[in-house]
Amino acid sequence: MKAVIDLEYSEEILKALKPEEITSISSAKVYQSGGFLRLEVCANSISDLRAALNSWLRLIKMCKEIEVLV
Repeated sequence: MKAVIDLEYSEEILKALKPEEITSISSAKVYQSGGFLRLEVCANSISDLRAALNSWLRLIKMCKEIEVLV
């Protein structure tokens, strides 16, 4: 199973999320594509995919909130 999400792009958020690719339990890629931040997550089951997406989206939300404060 695979999910692809495009979000508003920020170089700082991309830099903050890149190290998480390596430590992620699911297979995930974060990169810039066409002016957007693209998140690709692969998992073996729908429940694993849901859990991984929840984790990644929570991380992205946290980064965006911090970016507003800085």
